[in-house]
Amino acid sequence: MSVWLTDSAVRPDGLSRDRIVAAAIELADAQVRGDITMRALADRVGARSPMALYRYVGNKDGLSDLMADAMYGLVRVTRGEGWRPALRELGLTGWGAVRAHPWFARLAFSRPPIGPRALDLYDAALAELEPLDLPAATRMGVISTVLGHVFGSGLAVLEEHAMRSASGLHADEDLARSVAPYLERIATAGTHPHFSRWAADLRRNDPAPQTFERILEWLLDGIEDDIADGRP
Repeated sequence: MSVWLTDSAVRPDGLSRDRIVAAAIELADAQVRGDITMRALADRVGARSPMALYRYVGNKDGLSDLMADAMYGLVRVTRGEGWRPALRELGLTGWGAVRAHPWFARLAFSRPPIGPRALDLYDAALAELEPLDLPAATRMGVISTVLGHVFGSGLAVLEEHAMRSASGLHADEDLARSVAPYLERIATAGTHPHFSRWAADLRRNDPAPQTFERILEWLLDGIEDDIADGRP
């Protein structure tokens, strides 16, 4: 059964759904990939056993749904200023949420966004797009495009953090030193001349590589062009 159909009342054991979810978020934030166990969560809230938690969250998927929905509550859209400011705020606040809680990106790809906070967010974004009189698929499509950028970028951050933690290559300089011998080998072999020429260019990061914010503006530019040309 969906966690959204289960009872969330406080019971005599002193636990509550809100307390359990808050503790789960704290535990996830302390892990490289945000993975937690029901045993660790039970210990954190002082429950007798993990089974005591299931009365509040249903199962592990239910807990994931609740955690993800709490994160959707951190994402906003600007109201009353038009679709573009609304989607820009959607992207920027979503990026803030996944930077603060990288595991949110993983849950966003694995759990359906149908909790109350997620639905509030989608409803607000759809409301800002409604005056454009676009097809239903297009309205949801542009929201999904922005959130896809948010969660795809967030998942990249999550996996990079995991890689750096596992390898001990925490600084960019450490990573560069680790691959330098291999880059020198392929440069000498001449097998990938264009890539090697790029890698040897001391100004390859000037101007700085594209940021999340810059890519978001590119996406919004493309959406605006399609709307102006009447392309659904």
